[in-house]
This record gives sequence, structure tokens and C-alpha cells, in this order.
Amino acid sequence: MLAALGSSANAENLLDVYKQALEYDPVYRAGISQYNADKEVYEQARSVLLPTLDLELSHTQTYQKIRDSDNPVYAGVGSTDYPTNELNLSLTQSIYSFSNWASFSQAEEDVKRVAAELEDVRQELMLRVARAYFTVLKKRDTYLGIDAEVKSLEKHFERVQSQASNGLARKTDVIEAEARLLQAQARQIEIGNSLRDSLQGLYELTGQVPASMATLGEELALVKPDPFQVDNWISEAQQNNPLILAKQSAMEAAREDIRMQQGGHYPSLDLVASYNISDTDGSLFGGGSEVESADVAVVLSVPIYAGGSVSSRVREKENMYNKSRDELEQTWRQTSRETRAAFTGVTSAISTVQALQKSVEAYTSAVEFKQQSYESGVVTSITVLDAVRDLFIAQTEYSAARYDYLYNNLRLKRAVGTLTEFDLQQINNALQGKEVSTDLSVLDEDLELSRLVLY
Repeated sequence: MLAALGSSANAENLLDVYKQALEYDPVYRAGISQYNADKEVYEQARSVLLPTLDLELSHTQTYQKIRDSDNPVYAGVGSTDYPTNELNLSLTQSIYSFSNWASFSQAEEDVKRVAAELEDVRQELMLRVARAYFTVLKKRDTYLGIDAEVKSLEKHFERVQSQASNGLARKTDVIEAEARLLQAQARQIEIGNSLRDSLQGLYELTGQVPASMATLGEELALVKPDPFQVDNWISEAQQNNPLILAKQSAMEAAREDIRMQQGGHYPSLDLVASYNISDTDGSLFGGGSEVESADVAVVLSVPIYAGGSVSSRVREKENMYNKSRDELEQTWRQTSRETRAAFTGVTSAISTVQALQKSVEAYTSAVEFKQQSYESGVVTSITVLDAVRDLFIAQTEYSAARYDYLYNNLRLKRAVGTLTEFDLQQINNALQGKEVSTDLSVLDEDLELSRLVLY
């Protein structure tokens, strides 16, 4: 069994695992890379509003040969070659372009979108870490229960076998005891495999399996959501949920994309300045020259007709805007549903924990009573084993319900969009139980529930 090793002070708690996941979770790291890539669209859009400066240097070697000429100045034939060196420096500044400014506004919305998407990935990582962490602890408690049941059934089977060999038990009692033992052992194998898989879920997030983990202590404060009105939480989700904010920015970016394409119908105005130096050494037709020139121009470009492509692109972007608006509505509805479900999950978990706690107390009393009855010969050992099994199941469900309560609290914050490390820290304050090892080679050690074994 997952062995108890001591104080939880040295165990890796939920916040520890989350910090490891920030460094090693591939999904989150991919989200950061995507964010860093996407936010460059702002610099690219801004660049078209700033001046561009180009420098061109060229060297041309010209070869000339006169074969015949009617001009007496160039009588005869001759040949020569000469170089021409040229420098051209040009500056272009956009004075007015409707499309460029619309593109810049679109980039601003895209930056908001990618920032919200990264926040969504970060909050989702916290929820995934909590889900994986609590899954391990729930599987551990389930294995504790089935392991204790198997031990009880093994001892019962040995006892019945011994009684049968002395003529004190029927063969059918032996068969029934063996069947129940084999059934429990099969469940133990299945639950053990599930526990191992849950540990791999932590490895998937952090690249390692923690050596030990902190568990819940005996005390757990059950606090109702505040405010205790689901509509208030839904309203807050509409304002803060990062996925909703991302979809809103995506819709605004799509609106600016329409304006950018509409700019293809509008004129643009640019300032163009150039400076040129041309140095030619000479030719057959005259001596060399060095010419320096500077030009300044204001260029007005007026689109007249582009084959209908501009209007087509505008219609395309209008449909993309409608798509983004529908996606926002779908995200809003989905978030509303998730918020309601998480809110209900918290309130239901409180009732479930309280009910199961009473159930454990009742089953504990029942086991003690039936043990006394068995010792008095009133009931059979199978009756006591059934009571013990029911107690194991109740304890497992009670443990799972407490972790579900904590998880649903995080899930509610996640739906609203306000999940932070502080929320994980608050859960860490509740993780004050025993430190448990994740070394599966010691699965049969320190079985706390073994005090319930009958024989």
C-alpha cells in the first residue's frame, strides 16, 4: 500500500506539483510559444505605419564596341569597357491608408485575444493538475479499501478451509469463500492498475512522479459558494472568463478585418523621397560623369477596378465576422452551463460529504455490532465480512467526496475565470494529513484500515 512516511511538511503538495507543471507541461509550454508567436502580429501591423528606408548599391561593368556609325564624330570603329557605380537611398512614409490603420486596430485586438488565450491555458493547467493530483489520492484510498478487504477474505478462506478439513464447515462454504476472495483479488488488480495509471497522469504533466504526496487531514471546512446565487457567478463569468474575453477580441478583430478589406476601395497617400548618385567612368560616346539627384514626391493611389476581388474579400470577411460572433455566443452558453454545473457540484459535494460521513459512522457501529454477534455465534463470518466490505466502500466514497468538493471549488473559479495560485494555496492548507509514498513496490505496507481485519 502507499506507505505513510511521516509529516506532510516534506511531501509535494498541490502547489508544488503545479509549479513543476509550469516548467514541464508540454501543453502549457506550447501555449506560451503560441502566445509569443501570435503577439508579433502587433509589431508587424505597426511597421506599415512607420517609414521604410531602402539603400541600393550597384556596380555595372559595360562593354561597348562600335561596328559602324553615320555620325562623323564616331567615325571608325572602336571598343571600350567602363564601370558605373550607383547609390540609391529611398524613404517611403504612409501619410494615409485606411487599410493600414484598420490592420493596426485588428492587431491590437489580436494581442488581447492571445493574452486571454494564454490565461485560459494557465487556468486550465491548474485545473488539470488538481484533477490529476486528487485522482491519485482517490485511487490510493480505493486501493486501501480493496487491499484490506482482500486480507480479510484471505484470512476467512484459510479459516473455512481449516474448519472444513476438521468437518466443521461445508464444502459449499469453502467454495463461496474462495469465490469471494478471487473476486476481490480481481478488483484489487484492476484498482492497482488504475492507481498506476493515475500516477502516470502526474508524470504527463510534470515529467516526473513525486516521491510522496500530501493528503487531506481529518478536518475539512465545508464552505458554501459566496455569493450563494448561481446567477451572480454566471454574470462574473461573462466578465472574467478568459475564453469569453478571447472570443470577444476575436470578434472585434474580425470586424477590423472587414474594414481593412474595405480599405481596398479607398485611395492611399504616400510620401516618397529618394537620393541617387551615379558615377560613370566613360564610354565610346563621351567622357565619364558623376550625377547626384534628389527627388521628393507625394504619391496618390486611387483604386478604380480590381476585377471584383475587393468586394469579394469584404464579403468573405463579413461571413468570418458572423462566424466569430456565433462562436462567442456558443462559448458564452458553454461557460454558463459549466458555471452552473460547478456551482451545483460544490453545493452537492457539501451535502454528499456530510451524508457519507454519517454513513461511515453508521457502518463502523454496524461492524462492531456484527463482530460481537459473530463472537456470540448469532451471525456467520460472511455477514461480518459483508459489513466490513460495506464500511470500506463507504470510507472510499467519503474520501472521494471530500476531494470532489475541493475540485469543484477550483472548477467553479475556473469557469468564472478567477482561478489563481492563491486558490491552490488555500487547498494546501487543508492538505495536512499523512505524507504518502508513491512507490508502488510498498503497496502492502502500513495499511491503516487493517485494524478492521477480523482474524
